[in-house]
Amino acid sequence: MNVAEIIVPQQEVAWLPWAVQYFFFVGLAATAALFAGVGELVRGGRWERLQPAALLVAVSTGVVAPVALLADLHQPGRFYHFYTDITPWSWMSLGALILPAFMIGLFGYYALWQRDRFQAQGAPRWLALWAAGSWSGTWLRRPAAALMVAGALGILVYTGSEVMIVKARALWHTEWLIVNLALTAFMGAAAAMLYAQSRILGATPGDQRFTLRLFLGSLLLTGTGAVGWGLGGWLFQSVSFVEFTRLIGGFAYWRIVFALSVGAGLALLLGAAWMLRTPRGVAHGWWLAPLALLAAWSFRWAVLMDVQTVPKYGAGLYPYHLPLGSDGLLGILGIFGLWLAVMMVLPGIIASRGAATQSMQISEVAHG
Repeated sequence: MNVAEIIVPQQEVAWLPWAVQYFFFVGLAATAALFAGVGELVRGGRWERLQPAALLVAVSTGVVAPVALLADLHQPGRFYHFYTDITPWSWMSLGALILPAFMIGLFGYYALWQRDRFQAQGAPRWLALWAAGSWSGTWLRRPAAALMVAGALGILVYTGSEVMIVKARALWHTEWLIVNLALTAFMGAAAAMLYAQSRILGATPGDQRFTLRLFLGSLLLTGTGAVGWGLGGWLFQSVSFVEFTRLIGGFAYWRIVFALSVGAGLALLLGAAWMLRTPRGVAHGWWLAPLALLAAWSFRWAVLMDVQTVPKYGAGLYPYHLPLGSDGLLGILGIFGLWLAVMMVLPGIIASRGAATQSMQISEVAHG
């Protein structure tokens, strides 16, 4: 009898936590930009009043996402070669073209939108030159919004596709991955806008109720996407669903992940529905935002990191220990801290003169 012993060399995971951060923040940027695009299309009403929160989330995450991407690439040469060696059949190569187009559309639209507000309410002194002149950028806003929306849709398609196309990972290889990544991003963006309206921008209760309803709708769509993947996988025995049932049946860790996912989804759904019942509940609806953002982030962690602990060939699970340095916990906390800093600082440094005056008057009244 001959025995063939297979020795598997130890190697680093292909996707690092920086990839989770990039997928999370670029998803929020794209979906928040879509909310802002609807506000441009539907002039007037609550969709237009949703734009300050949507653009704050989109711009702040749009600043942070490329930082996470460059950290994930590690070497500047990798970024450079995306443009010297374009491969149209690679979703990652196409993403290198889609991401700059989206950023140009997003920041271009934001600059034009902010200029109109400056002309109506007065600009801060350091941005007075941008608001000077009699020309109106309103006619440019629609083309910029179109580029922003097209780029946002491209972001949602390419980020899911570059993972889904990997056949060697059975859990990834399903078109439902693209859908569910997009839906969880919508949920996270709605939660972030709810927080921004309540804690940063001071939106009216009616506008907060509207955003809370959008958040509830995004939760229902996310649940529908998960059920659709499960039902379709059960009926057609997709490789992704078969692999998932194998992991659920064989490993306690995956059963815990599944239970936490269902529990968090139900808690958010019931919490949003409960808070919509009363004005006091609407005012405190932002409390749901941290849990929703954690759920959206955790879904990407499970997809990108936990799936890599499942061996392509063999039994058991590969152990993964989160590093404490910049490639692990420190990097995760640092990028979240950068996002919060941008969200908090951005409204203050671009506040219109009218908004600043109103804030001073409120402060004077409050202090007698």
